[in-house]
Order: sequence, then C-alpha cells, then structure tokens
Amino acid sequence: MERDFPPDWADLLNPWIRVELIAYLEELAIPDPRPIWRAQAKQGLISGVDQVIHFFFDDHDFDDSDVGSCLFDQAEVALVQSVKRALDRLVEKLPYGGDEEYVTNPLWKSVTASASAAHEAIRGRIAKGG
Repeated sequence: MERDFPPDWADLLNPWIRVELIAYLEELAIPDPRPIWRAQAKQGLISGVDQVIHFFFDDHDFDDSDVGSCLFDQAEVALVQSVKRALDRLVEKLPYGGDEEYVTNPLWKSVTASASAAHEAIRGRIAKGG
C-alpha cells in the first residue's frame, strides 16, 4: 500500500522515517509522555523511553547523511541532534533508568524543550507546504 506524503517530500528517499520522527518528537515535546506510552503498551505496541532511545540512537543517525533521506537540510539535522544530546545526557546520568526515572529527572525538561523546538520546525514544514 502506497502512502500519501506531502508533495514536497517527493525527493526524500525515506519519507516514512520522517513520519516516524515527527511522531517521536511529538511524544517527547509533551512534559509527561508516560500516559501515551502506557496507552500504546495496552494496545500491544512497543513504547516508552527504551523505544525512543532505540529509534534515535540505534536505528538512525540523523546526521548529514540523512539530508535528502528523511531530513531536508542542516537546520533539521541540528534540531534533531539537539534532541539526541538532551537524551544522551539522561542516558549518561541514568544508564539503567526507565520511563519513570527519565521523565521525572530534571534533565527531562531539556529533552522536552529540544523536542518541542524540533517538532515545531519540522512539523511546521507540512503546515507551510514545504
């Protein structure tokens, strides 16, 4: 089944990764995504901070090589890298933490702030048609 993407995404090699990225950024932009993660888990989906970290660090680099793949430009790379740095600080502080420990840690606010900025800019391109 072919998925409809905004017309300006036609040149992206992997637009479905962009869709997934936007969804993760939306989750992280919420001060407390645990209710979303619990609801997803009840639906049988793999969800939570472990899945977030897996997506941002194991599955994708979101670096210069992703321009043209799922990101449009260096500005988007910088925004996503900011989210990754904020998450990385949490991982360093709480290497064995889970949803509760991460979301209640004071460092979570920087994850939320960076994800909110990234989500607004990247999602905003859809609203502007570009």
